[in-house]
Amino acid sequence: MAYTPDQYKELFQRLINSSLSPGDTQRLLDWLGSNDHDPVAAELILKQLEVADGRPDEAAMQALEARLHNILTLDNGEQTAEVAVIPFYRKTGWRVAAAVAVLLTVAGLYLLITRKPATPAPLVQTNTPADIAPGREGAILELSDGRKLVLDSLGNGMVATQEGSAVVLNNGELQYRPASDASEIVYNTVSTPKGRQFRLQLADGTKVWLNAASSLRYPAVFAGNERLVEVTGEVYFEVAKQTDESGKRKPFRVKINDQTQVEVLGTHFNINSYTDEASINTTLLEGSVRIVNGQQNTLLQPGQQAQINGKSAGTKAIRVVNDVALDKVMAWKDGLFDFQDASLEEVMRQLERWYDLEIVYEKGIPKLEFVGKMGRDLSLANVLRGLEMSNVHFRIEEGRRLVVFP
Repeated sequence: MAYTPDQYKELFQRLINSSLSPGDTQRLLDWLGSNDHDPVAAELILKQLEVADGRPDEAAMQALEARLHNILTLDNGEQTAEVAVIPFYRKTGWRVAAAVAVLLTVAGLYLLITRKPATPAPLVQTNTPADIAPGREGAILELSDGRKLVLDSLGNGMVATQEGSAVVLNNGELQYRPASDASEIVYNTVSTPKGRQFRLQLADGTKVWLNAASSLRYPAVFAGNERLVEVTGEVYFEVAKQTDESGKRKPFRVKINDQTQVEVLGTHFNINSYTDEASINTTLLEGSVRIVNGQQNTLLQPGQQAQINGKSAGTKAIRVVNDVALDKVMAWKDGLFDFQDASLEEVMRQLERWYDLEIVYEKGIPKLEFVGKMGRDLSLANVLRGLEMSNVHFRIEEGRRLVVFP
């Protein structure tokens, strides 16, 4: 049955009062996401969010998000498919676009409630390619003899043997299972092209996640008194503790470049070493790591991040940042884009890697800053529609080219 705007207002008030059923909540969200809600929806949302000085009240926004999440993940007392309710909005420029963006990633619905009606330019112009799908799981495995295997195309089972270790693909994870002592140390490399991410378990039990456009070089079986791997791009580690015959822990070392290493005993940490970023960032989530940069070194504690100027590795001091936003650092692993305090350039670099794009700025780079989160399982067009509420526009062209213009 069709509801009138006044009835939808009543539904929204019941949502605020935490008395709305899951069915009516979905009906309300569908209406707010349609083309029929303005200006009524904007008016009632802004009123409930207590907009002051052109910005919404943060506590009111968080309370609304929590209510939506609680309602949509419960149905007759039973847990249903997980629903992520995530705000997205620009940090400045609230006169044009303000309020809440609710992203329902499981249902694939992107709901954007704006303060003013807006008609963004079409993202895909006539005679241009269709929307671009998000990235997915996949990687290329290079074996010690130079053979390369496209892991996306392989099913579960053993894909190779490497000097005492069986290499097995198990539900999207590459696992090294030592079967005997290795007669020699041989190295493998896993690399993710743009638009791919991957996870693997090394022979010592260490778990590794690779973001798009990243690589990991490692021995098929660890031998000796230390474990050494090399990375490019962005990689997250959960390092397994390992001891020698005397009971002494074997260190785990990650080589980033000729000057920079991370020394570990057993810990969880993330390395972002993309060459197009301003700095190499190592973020510690658990345990402790030592960052070595040329003749300098520093010990990190959980929640800290070491930053090294990417163009001056080995010569610049290591900068330590306290109380890092760990959810932002780990968003990629958790299936999200986190654009907290991100410039347009930073946002575009993330999209370039995940959607395998060429970014072109048609009239310079707009000076914009964003906050909020989006699911990495969204198509490119859905992500761009959210960004377009911030006085920036996009055009998808042939050859996976994304044109950015004011």
